[in-house]
Amino acid sequence: MNTERTALESLELGQIPEATWELLREGVNSGRSPLHTPCLGTSGEHGPALRTVVLRHCVENERLVACHSDQRSAKVAEVFDDAQASWLFYDRERKLQLRLAGPVTVHLEDEFADNAWANTQDMGRACYNTLTGPGISLPEPAPAPGRIAGEAEELASRSHFAVIACRIDFLDWLMLSARGHRRAQFHWRGEDWQGNWISP
Repeated sequence: MNTERTALESLELGQIPEATWELLREGVNSGRSPLHTPCLGTSGEHGPALRTVVLRHCVENERLVACHSDQRSAKVAEVFDDAQASWLFYDRERKLQLRLAGPVTVHLEDEFADNAWANTQDMGRACYNTLTGPGISLPEPAPAPGRIAGEAEELASRSHFAVIACRIDFLDWLMLSARGHRRAQFHWRGEDWQGNWISP
Protein backbone atom coordinates (compact mmCIF):
# COMPACT_ATOMS: atom_id res chain seq x y z
CA MET A 1 0.00 0.00 0.00
CA ASN A 2 1.25 3.48 -0.85
CA THR A 3 1.52 5.07 2.60
CA GLU A 4 2.03 8.57 1.17
CA ARG A 5 -1.12 8.29 -0.92
CA THR A 6 -3.03 6.97 2.09
CA ALA A 7 -1.84 9.96 4.11
CA LEU A 8 -3.01 12.37 1.40
CA GLU A 9 -6.40 10.66 1.26
CA SER A 10 -6.71 11.06 5.02
CA LEU A 11 -6.10 14.81 5.13
CA GLU A 12 -8.56 16.98 6.96
CA LEU A 13 -10.02 19.86 4.97
CA GLY A 14 -7.85 22.49 6.68
CA GLN A 15 -4.65 20.51 5.99
CA ILE A 16 -5.06 20.51 2.22
CA PRO A 17 -3.63 23.98 1.38
CA GLU A 18 -0.40 23.31 3.28
CA ALA A 19 -0.09 19.86 1.69
CA THR A 20 -0.63 21.45 -1.73
CA TRP A 21 2.25 23.89 -1.26
CA GLU A 22 4.51 21.07 -0.08
CA LEU A 23 3.74 19.17 -3.28
CA LEU A 24 4.34 22.29 -5.37
CA ARG A 25 7.75 22.78 -3.74
CA GLU A 26 8.54 19.22 -4.72
CA GLY A 27 7.50 20.12 -8.27
CA VAL A 28 9.95 23.02 -8.35
CA ASN A 29 12.85 21.08 -6.87
CA SER A 30 12.54 17.75 -8.69
CA GLY A 31 12.46 17.29 -12.44
CA ARG A 32 11.06 13.80 -11.78
CA SER A 33 7.99 15.11 -10.03
CA PRO A 34 4.85 15.02 -12.19
CA LEU A 35 4.06 18.46 -10.78
CA HIS A 36 7.23 19.82 -12.39
CA THR A 37 5.45 20.31 -15.73
CA PRO A 38 1.93 21.71 -15.25
CA CYS A 39 -0.39 23.05 -17.90
CA LEU A 40 -0.76 26.84 -17.90
CA GLY A 41 -3.98 28.31 -19.23
CA THR A 42 -4.55 31.85 -20.46
CA SER A 43 -7.14 33.54 -22.66
CA GLY A 44 -5.93 33.55 -26.27
CA GLU A 45 -6.93 34.58 -29.74
CA HIS A 46 -8.78 31.32 -30.33
CA GLY A 47 -10.30 30.96 -26.86
CA PRO A 48 -8.69 29.19 -23.90
CA ALA A 49 -4.97 28.72 -24.61
CA LEU A 50 -3.15 25.84 -22.91
CA ARG A 51 0.47 24.78 -22.89
CA THR A 52 2.85 22.74 -20.76
CA VAL A 53 5.40 24.78 -18.81
CA VAL A 54 8.06 24.07 -16.21
CA LEU A 55 7.24 25.09 -12.65
CA ARG A 56 10.21 27.25 -11.60
CA HIS A 57 9.11 29.09 -8.47
CA CYS A 58 6.80 28.43 -5.55
CA VAL A 59 6.48 30.72 -2.51
CA GLU A 60 3.78 29.63 -0.08
CA ASN A 61 3.59 32.76 2.08
CA GLU A 62 3.07 34.84 -1.08
CA ARG A 63 0.77 32.23 -2.69
CA LEU A 64 3.02 32.49 -5.73
CA VAL A 65 3.83 30.04 -8.52
CA ALA A 66 5.80 30.99 -11.61
CA CYS A 67 7.33 29.74 -14.83
CA HIS A 68 9.82 31.19 -17.30
CA SER A 69 8.95 32.30 -20.81
CA ASP A 70 10.25 34.02 -23.89
CA GLN A 71 8.75 37.49 -23.62
CA ARG A 72 7.99 37.38 -27.35
CA SER A 73 5.62 34.42 -26.84
CA ALA A 74 1.85 34.50 -27.23
CA LYS A 75 1.29 33.62 -23.58
CA VAL A 76 3.09 36.77 -22.45
CA ALA A 77 0.94 38.89 -24.76
CA GLU A 78 -2.15 37.07 -23.50
CA VAL A 79 -1.27 37.81 -19.89
CA PHE A 80 -0.84 41.50 -20.72
CA ASP A 81 -4.32 41.43 -22.32
CA ASP A 82 -6.02 39.46 -19.53
CA ALA A 83 -4.13 39.22 -16.26
CA GLN A 84 -5.69 35.94 -15.10
CA ALA A 85 -4.28 32.45 -15.45
CA SER A 86 -5.08 28.91 -14.41
CA TRP A 87 -2.78 25.95 -13.75
CA LEU A 88 -3.48 22.24 -14.05
CA PHE A 89 -1.29 19.64 -12.31
CA TYR A 90 -1.79 15.87 -12.39
CA ASP A 91 0.10 13.23 -10.46
CA ARG A 92 -0.69 9.84 -11.95
CA GLU A 93 0.86 7.80 -9.12
CA ARG A 94 -0.97 9.69 -6.41
CA LYS A 95 -4.07 10.04 -8.60
CA LEU A 96 -4.16 13.68 -7.60
CA GLN A 97 -5.35 16.60 -9.72
CA LEU A 98 -4.70 20.18 -8.67
CA ARG A 99 -6.27 23.21 -10.33
CA LEU A 100 -5.01 26.64 -9.31
CA ALA A 101 -5.95 30.11 -10.53
CA GLY A 102 -5.32 33.75 -9.82
CA PRO A 103 -4.07 37.09 -11.09
CA VAL A 104 -0.84 36.95 -13.06
CA THR A 105 2.02 39.35 -13.75
CA VAL A 106 4.93 39.35 -16.17
CA HIS A 107 8.39 40.22 -14.87
CA LEU A 108 10.84 41.50 -17.48
CA GLU A 109 13.52 43.88 -16.20
CA ASP A 110 12.93 43.77 -12.46
CA GLU A 111 14.70 42.07 -9.55
CA PHE A 112 12.51 38.98 -9.74
CA ALA A 113 13.42 38.39 -13.39
CA ASP A 114 17.09 39.23 -12.77
CA ASN A 115 17.30 36.68 -9.95
CA ALA A 116 15.53 34.05 -12.04
CA TRP A 117 17.95 34.63 -14.92
CA ALA A 118 20.95 34.45 -12.59
CA ASN A 119 19.73 31.05 -11.35
CA THR A 120 19.03 29.66 -14.82
CA GLN A 121 21.61 27.18 -16.10
CA ASP A 122 23.46 27.77 -19.35
CA MET A 123 21.35 25.20 -21.21
CA GLY A 124 18.19 26.97 -20.07
CA ARG A 125 19.54 30.37 -21.05
CA ALA A 126 20.34 29.06 -24.52
CA CYS A 127 16.60 28.64 -25.16
CA TYR A 128 16.33 32.43 -25.35
CA ASN A 129 19.30 32.80 -27.72
CA THR A 130 17.17 32.96 -30.87
CA LEU A 131 16.54 35.63 -33.47
CA THR A 132 12.85 34.76 -33.87
CA GLY A 133 10.34 34.48 -31.08
CA PRO A 134 7.96 31.56 -30.50
CA GLY A 135 5.12 31.21 -33.00
CA ILE A 136 6.88 32.87 -35.96
CA SER A 137 6.34 31.13 -39.30
CA LEU A 138 9.49 29.44 -40.68
CA PRO A 139 10.25 27.68 -43.97
CA GLU A 140 11.71 24.69 -42.09
CA PRO A 141 12.12 23.50 -38.48
CA ALA A 142 14.24 25.82 -36.39
CA PRO A 143 17.76 24.67 -35.47
CA ALA A 144 18.60 24.10 -31.83
CA PRO A 145 19.66 27.37 -30.20
CA GLY A 146 23.38 27.65 -29.56
CA ARG A 147 25.03 28.21 -26.22
CA ILE A 148 25.43 31.88 -25.43
CA ALA A 149 28.81 33.18 -26.54
CA GLY A 150 29.92 36.60 -25.37
CA GLU A 151 28.37 39.61 -23.72
CA ALA A 152 26.31 40.70 -26.74
CA GLU A 153 24.52 37.35 -26.97
CA GLU A 154 24.07 37.31 -23.20
CA LEU A 155 22.35 40.70 -23.27
CA ALA A 156 20.21 39.74 -26.26
CA SER A 157 19.14 36.46 -24.67
CA ARG A 158 18.35 38.17 -21.37
CA SER A 159 16.19 40.70 -23.23
CA HIS A 160 14.00 37.81 -24.43
CA PHE A 161 13.55 36.31 -20.96
CA ALA A 162 10.47 36.76 -18.79
CA VAL A 163 8.93 35.29 -15.66
CA ILE A 164 5.19 34.69 -15.52
CA ALA A 165 4.07 34.77 -11.88
CA CYS A 166 0.62 33.95 -10.55
CA ARG A 167 -0.71 34.80 -7.10
CA ILE A 168 -3.03 31.91 -6.34
CA ASP A 169 -6.45 32.76 -4.92
CA PHE A 170 -8.32 29.59 -5.99
CA LEU A 171 -7.43 25.94 -5.34
CA ASP A 172 -9.29 22.81 -6.41
CA TRP A 173 -8.00 19.52 -4.93
CA LEU A 174 -9.22 16.19 -6.36
CA MET A 175 -8.00 12.76 -5.28
CA LEU A 176 -9.32 9.81 -7.28
CA SER A 177 -9.94 6.64 -5.31
CA ALA A 178 -11.90 3.41 -5.64
CA ARG A 179 -13.04 4.08 -2.07
CA GLY A 180 -14.58 7.35 -3.20
CA HIS A 181 -13.13 10.46 -4.80
CA ARG A 182 -12.29 13.35 -2.46
CA ARG A 183 -12.61 16.89 -3.76
CA ALA A 184 -12.29 20.22 -2.04
CA GLN A 185 -12.20 23.84 -3.19
CA PHE A 186 -10.56 26.79 -1.50
CA HIS A 187 -10.69 30.56 -2.00
CA TRP A 188 -8.27 33.03 -0.46
CA ARG A 189 -10.29 35.38 1.73
CA GLY A 190 -8.17 38.21 3.06
CA GLU A 191 -5.73 36.39 5.30
CA ASP A 192 -6.62 32.72 5.04
CA TRP A 193 -7.97 29.94 2.85
CA GLN A 194 -11.69 29.26 3.10
CA GLY A 195 -12.63 25.82 1.84
CA ASN A 196 -15.38 23.26 1.49
CA TRP A 197 -15.67 19.65 0.52
CA ILE A 198 -17.56 19.45 -2.76
CA SER A 199 -19.02 16.74 -4.92
CA PRO A 200 -16.39 15.26 -7.24
